[in-house]
Amino acid sequence: MKFSKVLQFFLLFIIVISCKKNTLVEVVDVPSTPIETVKVESGTSKSSEVKANEGSFKMIPLNFEYKALEPYFDAATNEIHFSRHHLGYVNNLNKAIIGTKYEIMSLGDILKNLNLSDASIRNNAGGYYNHNFFWANLTTTPNMEPIGSLKAAIDRDFGSFEEFRNQFVGISSQYFGSGWCWLVSDKTGSLKIVTTANNDNPLMKGLGISGIPLLNLDLWEHAYYLKFQNKRREYANTFFSIINWENVSKKYDVIPNKVEIKGSLSTTSTVKDTVKTETPKTIIKKSDDKPEVQPKKSETKSDPKADAKQPKSETKKEEKPIKKPTPKEEESEFE
Repeated sequence: MKFSKVLQFFLLFIIVISCKKNTLVEVVDVPSTPIETVKVESGTSKSSEVKANEGSFKMIPLNFEYKALEPYFDAATNEIHFSRHHLGYVNNLNKAIIGTKYEIMSLGDILKNLNLSDASIRNNAGGYYNHNFFWANLTTTPNMEPIGSLKAAIDRDFGSFEEFRNQFVGISSQYFGSGWCWLVSDKTGSLKIVTTANNDNPLMKGLGISGIPLLNLDLWEHAYYLKFQNKRREYANTFFSIINWENVSKKYDVIPNKVEIKGSLSTTSTVKDTVKTETPKTIIKKSDDKPEVQPKKSETKSDPKADAKQPKSETKKEEKPIKKPTPKEEESEFE
């Protein structure tokens, strides 16, 4: 009996100890975790201070300060976009091409000769190119509409600039996921709007998308979420307030094999030239008419009867040639 009581007491003691032990373990396994706050830069630094790691490609400073695009694009987003995301692409690209055939290639050659299965170089080379292209087409003093032959091409291919803007904003806002929206031209100057996923671009072969890039918009959330949150349409609309259309138009002008557009600036200049060449012809005709009249009047002088009767009329006839400076003045203005 005594042995059984001792055994029961011993078992009860083990159960109590094990329960306390389990309780202590549960407390240790759920420690309190401090909340880390993310610091958002104020946009006071300079893009020229952002340096890439040693490698083939460098960071290209922006043509404006981060705050210069406000109130359209905010300084904090511009700084994070450039100094973190953009910088990350160039650093990763420099690392990825070490020891590969791409190490001695230009960025354009890398994109054109890219093996699409090489995800690291594809993503980072595309991200580096796309961002450089994006920043270069932004300005603090925008032209609200394109100029020259680009404007004529937009009117031809989209109906009007307003219709082009509506289509570009609509495609950008409806695009699913991260990517880019582009305005591209083919070799004949025909324009179209295309989209690419992730960091792909029209220079990459094998995507089923081709064209000469003229304009692009970053559709990744890091490009707009601090200011616009999920309002991508508002972001795309605001983008049109800071586009450097002069720069975009220059990209279009250098395309060598464009089809000439009727009604463009080049055709209007030729019309003016033809008008100018027609005016001297009328002047020459007027000057030719007067000499034809003068010899007829001089023929009357050969009549002997008229010589005696009309001495005064001869002096009047001599006054008419004095009026010749009029056509000479017109000719001098033409010259």
